[in-house]
Amino acid sequence: MASNGEKMKGRVGKDSFFGIMKAEAWIARTKWILLFFLVFLLLSAIACRTTENRRAEISCRPSAVSPRSAVESGAINIGWDPNKEPGLAGYRIYYGTSAGSYTSCVDVGNPPKSSSGLIEYTLTALDKGKKYYIAVIAYDNYQNMSGFSIEVSDIAK
Repeated sequence: MASNGEKMKGRVGKDSFFGIMKAEAWIARTKWILLFFLVFLLLSAIACRTTENRRAEISCRPSAVSPRSAVESGAINIGWDPNKEPGLAGYRIYYGTSAGSYTSCVDVGNPPKSSSGLIEYTLTALDKGKKYYIAVIAYDNYQNMSGFSIEVSDIAK
């Protein structure tokens, strides 16, 4: 009859060390996990860089400048929760006629909250009857910008 120590040896397989995987197997699995993590970080960085480049390519006009008269253009009212971070300098509204593709921008500065507690703004000089996709970013005193807000859409009236 085998002793207790021999029975325990029989239960521990060749691929384990006291019930824990051998160092070689652990290193191999860790390499794959690390590789996956690095690929994930690389793809995330590319996505962020693409967003930053897209923002940089669009020049923002000041909110007081409208390229058309209000008589011939449509408008969309939007509102969002104010950013609560210190050092907030203002907001930029990005918009365009294709989802996720913003061709115009307006810098609205840091307007006061409305009675509802939201920041509200009316986009003007839009083509009446066209659907617009809109996103907002916040920026601080050093021009550091947040990511885009959730995109919303509406038809200019």
